[in-house]
Amino acid sequence: MERNKYEQIKLMDNIAEIFDLTSRTALISGGAGKMGQQFAAILSSAGCNVAITDINGDYCAEVAEKLSKNSRGKVIGFKADFYEEQEVVDVFAAARKELGLIDIFIHNVMPKPENYYAKLEDYKMETWNRVVGASLAGAFLGAREAAKDMKTKGAGSIVFTASTYGVVGPDQRIYKDCSAKNNIYGAKEALNQPACYSTSKGGLISLARHLASSWGKDGIRVNCLTPGGVFDGQEEAFHKAYNERTPLDRMAVWTDYNGAILFLASDASRYMTGANLVVDGGWTAW
Repeated sequence: MERNKYEQIKLMDNIAEIFDLTSRTALISGGAGKMGQQFAAILSSAGCNVAITDINGDYCAEVAEKLSKNSRGKVIGFKADFYEEQEVVDVFAAARKELGLIDIFIHNVMPKPENYYAKLEDYKMETWNRVVGASLAGAFLGAREAAKDMKTKGAGSIVFTASTYGVVGPDQRIYKDCSAKNNIYGAKEALNQPACYSTSKGGLISLARHLASSWGKDGIRVNCLTPGGVFDGQEEAFHKAYNERTPLDRMAVWTDYNGAILFLASDASRYMTGANLVVDGGWTAW
């Protein structure tokens, strides 16, 4: 396809068609998590067939069954650990067999292994490698496999879930009054944001730019979605400090990113690649 034959480019003048994903197929890594479920729900409600993956295969299957009850598209679940190259290759093959070639890949993996919240000076290499490997290397592996299908089709959208801490450094003041006993994520340490998180999220933004510049000629778009913090029942000291740091004076709720992910996955963003869409309540504005 000659992409600069402008008279052949379909007009974007029908709002229903712009966001319609009927007959398209998406694979969402980390799709059984709270944010991943929202992504799967909104894409499937737009007509997309969706494969969600999670390291816990049984739970992933349960989530897929639940999501299927209220979707226009089919939702199926697969076990996959994006830290393991062969599992990534295998899950794309399985999804392709069940749903067809992949049009959309969303990498939404964020592991929190044991010792994830440990102090920086005590951080273990094993924990670091697990987080950066599944998040950053996993994104590369997934994009590599997705691109094979997208090159065949001549189009595709890849989205990495990044973070404000991939754009700016963490504001350590919002964690200063947090306590280990109130960490809702079951850790023995107080809530904080480890360096491996910031490193992997910043890497995703750079990786997206590299892949976008490499695959644009193939019709493959690669972008990042950078969300702000989501209210998840965190302790009040953290919640209060976070709100005071945010221009919109609140944390996000899980559905606040549905519009952004539908935009990035659909033709609504068809001339957007190598970009980082920041949806953070203004966190990075000051």
